[in-house]
Amino acid sequence: MNISKTDIMRARYSAAVILLLVMSICTMCDKKELNNIFYVQNTLDGFDNAPLTPVGKAKLLKKIGYDGLEGFGYKDFYELRNALKNEGLAMPVNYVALNFEAERDPEDSSATEIKEMIRSSDKRSVLYFHLHSNMYKNDKVAGDKAVTELLRELSDFAQPYGVKLCVYPHISFYCETVEHSVNLAKMVDRKNYGAAMNLCHLLKVEGTERIDAKIKEYVPYLFAVNICGADSGDTKNLGWDRLIQPLGQGSFDTYHFVKSLRDNGYTGPIGLQCYNLKGDIFETLTSSMDTWKEYEERYKKE
Repeated sequence: MNISKTDIMRARYSAAVILLLVMSICTMCDKKELNNIFYVQNTLDGFDNAPLTPVGKAKLLKKIGYDGLEGFGYKDFYELRNALKNEGLAMPVNYVALNFEAERDPEDSSATEIKEMIRSSDKRSVLYFHLHSNMYKNDKVAGDKAVTELLRELSDFAQPYGVKLCVYPHISFYCETVEHSVNLAKMVDRKNYGAAMNLCHLLKVEGTERIDAKIKEYVPYLFAVNICGADSGDTKNLGWDRLIQPLGQGSFDTYHFVKSLRDNGYTGPIGLQCYNLKGDIFETLTSSMDTWKEYEERYKKE
C-alpha cells in the first residue's frame, strides 16, 4: 500500500485540526465563571423608598439586573411568585418559619401551608427554615431527633416537586451555626435536603476563624448562601450596621468569601442580605449589583 506525501499532509492537517478542537473544548470546560443565581434577600421594606407591592419590587429588581427575590414565608407568597414570573425573575429561596415541639398542635396548620408552598414552588427552588422551639431550645440532642422527623417528612413530600429544603442558621434561633445546619442535613439524609450559610450570622456567631476551612467542609451540603458587605475584626461583638452593609463596603473581604465558595464547587444561589439597610433603594441595590459584576469579571481573570 503506497502512501503519498499528499495523504501524509492531509493526515497531519486533520490531526492538527482535531487537536485544536480538543484544546478549545478543554479551554471552555476550564473557563472560570461566577455564574451563580444572584438574588436579593429580605422584603426590602427597610429602605426609605422601597416599592410597596410585589409587582413594584419585581419591576425594580428586573431593571437593576438581579435574578430574583427571596420569598418571605407566607407573606404575599403567591402575589410575589406571580410578579417575579411576569418579569422573568425567580424566587430562588423562601424564608419560612418552622416551629416544633414534642407533640404537634392539632390546630397548627403550618406544615400544611408549607406543603402547599412546596407544591407551588418552582423546581430547584429552596425553602430554608428558621427553626423555633420552646421545649428544645436548650436541648439540641433531643431537639434534633424531634425536628429531623418533621424535616424528613417534608423532604419526602418535596422530592417529587424538585424542591430543596434546608435550615437557615440564625443567631438566637434553634439553629445558630452552619455546622448545626449541616449536622441536621446528615441526620435527615435526603438528596433534596441540605444546609444554608449566611455570612452576617456566621460572622456574628462564629467569627472569622477558619472560614476557608469551613467552606471547604460545608460546600457539599450547601443549597443556599447569603452575602453582604461587612467589617472584619472582632465580628462577634459588632452590631448589624457593621455586619450588614451594601456589597463592596466594609473591611471584610467578601470577594474572597465568594471565590472560596466557587473554587470549592458551590453552584447554588447567592443572595444579597439587605436586612435593616436604609437610604435610597435604587442606589444601594445598583451599587451592590455593580460590585457583583466586578466580582464576576475579577473571577474570570484569576
